[in-house]
Amino acid sequence: MVDAILYLKNNLADNFAVYFIPLYILGGRPAAVLSAQLLGYKIFLLLPVVVMLDTLQIPLFYHLYDTVSDRLFIKKFHQKSEKRAERFRQSKFLRRLQLLGTPGVVTITMLPLKGCGMWSGVLLSKLLKLPKQISYPLMIAGSVLGCVILLGAGEAIIRLVGSLLINS
Repeated sequence: MVDAILYLKNNLADNFAVYFIPLYILGGRPAAVLSAQLLGYKIFLLLPVVVMLDTLQIPLFYHLYDTVSDRLFIKKFHQKSEKRAERFRQSKFLRRLQLLGTPGVVTITMLPLKGCGMWSGVLLSKLLKLPKQISYPLMIAGSVLGCVILLGAGEAIIRLVGSLLINS
């Protein structure tokens, strides 16, 4: 594992800006933040970029939830999202978050878990019937808190790997 990290650090660090956005799109916030941090990028660069990318998703997801076109692809995509939304509506996790109300939106957007993030934050905001003027700042706050959690986890991983290398 240490060899793989060193290989990535030596070969991707110079061109990581090229890989960051596709990595963010495919792997989400945890993959992008942790890999950038392991490659030596600083918090001052990562936090604003990731929060900006998260924020840019919000209007897209609102638009996807609000409109459905006559195109077959969009209908199939909407059907899949509706199935996901229905499963999400019936989950115990959502019921607990709905009881939290607006802090639930922050909570679901900050968690670095599969099924959490901006998509679910928009869905929860719509289910709670929050106006966009309230839900946008809540989701941005969740993004910032989620980045801080991931950066803390990344720092712990770096220190653990460093202590393992020193002890070896």
